[in-house]
Amino acid sequence: MSSPPQCRSEFTFPWSVDHQPQNRLIEKLEQFQRLSLLRWRFLEACRQAARPRLAQARALLDQTALATALIVVPRVLAGWDTLRPRLISHSRALLPFLPIPSEEEEALATDPVWELLAEFQALAPDQQDKAARNLALLWDHFEHMFGGLSGFLAEPAIEQSIYLDKLTTASRRMRLARGSQVAFHYVTVELMRLYVSYLQGGRSDRAAMTLASNVVALISRGRMVTLAITSEVELIRTPRAEAA
Repeated sequence: MSSPPQCRSEFTFPWSVDHQPQNRLIEKLEQFQRLSLLRWRFLEACRQAARPRLAQARALLDQTALATALIVVPRVLAGWDTLRPRLISHSRALLPFLPIPSEEEEALATDPVWELLAEFQALAPDQQDKAARNLALLWDHFEHMFGGLSGFLAEPAIEQSIYLDKLTTASRRMRLARGSQVAFHYVTVELMRLYVSYLQGGRSDRAAMTLASNVVALISRGRMVTLAITSEVELIRTPRAEAA
């Protein structure tokens, strides 16, 4: 039969007032606690002492890694450029049924024409009409300045570069308008810039031909829209003039 519980007022600690443990388990626990505390203090002191060295080593390692990357990465890329045509050639020989694109096909697939034409298609119908009108104005100005494409190509290279640089500067400045209500300004100038630069370079690939057909169609569309607006204005103006 167990003894009745002691009253809380009569509770005593398992060690005496002079803190001498009366239980060997408690003594071992206290020794372990003291050793752990001393070990932690030693490790903390080592960490604090090693921190400057670790910072220096990390900075040195970062610099070494950066220098190694600057040396190794260009060599790896150059080696890949050399090895890539051979791999593609062997792949075509071993697996002729796979549609492996050539370098020219990959370049055409990433041509900026496709993104630009997609931006034009994303414009609202009224903005497309404004882009067509502005493109027609740019082309009329181009013909007035140079007498057409043949006259432009007959100009000195410096004059051709000056004209294209002006279009490039305007396109770069209007790039901020992309996605806004005046996005047609950027699309107009970029269409003209790519069209003239591709004609200057004599390109006849799929991207250049697609761009040319779209630009010619847009110039015709712009002239028709301008003519329709002019006719409408004249119809409105005539009754007013007669009434006056």
